[in-house]
Amino acid sequence: MAVVDDDVIVLDVKGDAYHCLVAGAQTLRITPQGGLSISDPLLAADLQDAGLIRGAPFDMERPAPILPQRELLPSRSPPRSEILRIGLSWIVAAIIFRRKRLHTLVDFHRGATRVTAKRSEKALAEIVGAARMVRPWIPGEGECLQRSFQLRCVLASQGIATDWVFGVRTWPFGAHCWLQIGDLVVGDRLARVRRYVPIMRA
Repeated sequence: MAVVDDDVIVLDVKGDAYHCLVAGAQTLRITPQGGLSISDPLLAADLQDAGLIRGAPFDMERPAPILPQRELLPSRSPPRSEILRIGLSWIVAAIIFRRKRLHTLVDFHRGATRVTAKRSEKALAEIVGAARMVRPWIPGEGECLQRSFQLRCVLASQGIATDWVFGVRTWPFGAHCWLQIGDLVVGDRLARVRRYVPIMRA
């Protein structure tokens, strides 16, 4: 859930759909801690019935996103051994992605440990650079949802935990998703993701 100007955008993960509450910001406010302040009891009841929020005090189903501040620059010359290893992981991730609904993809790494292996940004840049090099050679590249899911799988196979961030903009409506480690954007451009208001972190 995110407030964009005067509107509130709700991502229904189970229903695989976005909903816009036009002028909803007048009755719903997201607190800095990620909770919700809802002045309209009917709206609160509707959101609860839809399974989008839990009971009072109103909490969102997932932790609040961390605003992106930095960008990882992928290596342009990762080691060949890294390219081969990441290529195999990318293919496996592509197979896992097939015909999955959004809630299945989002929850895929939920049970995994959140301990991130100690990796320098240089080592991380080599992994992401290798993924970028193999991507065009593997059929069915897909859009941001598939690319970010596959990169998340690749990084998880190396013991690197990431947040999967979903963002939205309105008028015209647009949605995008990307990976972050803390405030570091991984596998995408900071300038691009800043065009979107984060709505969910998984």
